Amino acid sequence: MTKENNTTARNNIINEYGKLSFFRGSEGYDNIQEWLVKSIIPKRSFGVIFGKSGSRKSFLAIDISCAIATGSLWHNHRTQAGAVVYVAAEGQTGMAKRVRAWEIATSEQVEHLYTLGQGIVISDPSARNTLINAIHDLEDTNGIKVRLIVLDTLARNFEGDENNSDSMGKFIRGCDLVKEATNASVLCVHHSGKDASKGGRGSSALNAACDFEFQVTHDSKTGLTTLSNTKQKDAEEAPDLVFDFQSIDLGIVCEEGEPITSLALLTQATTKNNNSGDNNPVLKALRETFNGRCTREELRAHCFPPKEGIAANTTNQNFKRALAVLVNKGLVSVAQKGKIANNSDIITVVEQLELF
Repeated sequence: MTKENNTTARNNIINEYGKLSFFRGSEGYDNIQEWLVKSIIPKRSFGVIFGKSGSRKSFLAIDISCAIATGSLWHNHRTQAGAVVYVAAEGQTGMAKRVRAWEIATSEQVEHLYTLGQGIVISDPSARNTLINAIHDLEDTNGIKVRLIVLDTLARNFEGDENNSDSMGKFIRGCDLVKEATNASVLCVHHSGKDASKGGRGSSALNAACDFEFQVTHDSKTGLTTLSNTKQKDAEEAPDLVFDFQSIDLGIVCEEGEPITSLALLTQATTKNNNSGDNNPVLKALRETFNGRCTREELRAHCFPPKEGIAANTTNQNFKRALAVLVNKGLVSVAQKGKIANNSDIITVVEQLELF
């Protein structure tokens, strides 16, 4: 039994009868929910993130993985630092580019994200044990605890028919055994069915068994990606989060000499239908750094400073979008000098107007 499991056991009164352990009545009610990503992914859990092809579900899984691997906040959600094993069954090359884009966007180096560029049939005991042993070896060699195992995609690590409850049951059992053997959380990246509103593709046994589930949708018109918490077994479901992925120049070129790019997040996610604007970095800077009032250029330079590898027009567009959201919600006012936007325009928090 690991140190973490020992701690959990000490917090409960275990009643042994024969070869089984029981809790009596409400024993254990005061155990506190532990989180790998606060309010998003519980520790030692099994969950799914699903969406249509092109919905950017893998990009979000990578974003979460990089935050855990670096011990960073994930869009204002606290994470528990640790290693992440990412089973990129569709290949490692594209994965590496996406991680590099995250590093450029955040100016952080991802050291403890370990990518396996092949699939693992989780329901197969031999393949499963090979993965478990590799994780233990990785931990011993690098002196770090693996906190998250990502299977991307479920289909590439699955054997049988996804619609068959028996095959899905074997997959789920395999994931549970990996979770128990490694004391880590398991996250499956999965495709939605033909009707995305009905959840992930295949047998409903998957949704019934998971501790948490998220759906990813992408709006091609706005360019925004939404993460919706469709299940949280032992806690309240988190509010929808909206992300704005941007193209990042990786600093390399293809055979034709064209820049190679990938997507990453340059700004914090916003909470859908949150009229307070508290998640908007522009409003936060305006309130906390500029005491409610400054010029357009001062605000843009503070919130979106030049960064190597990121085109200036990309950061300008991010600033315009964030500012437009605040103006539309009536949270800020822009005193424009002329017919078009000018660097010297004065931007003021609406609640501060009466002071000037």
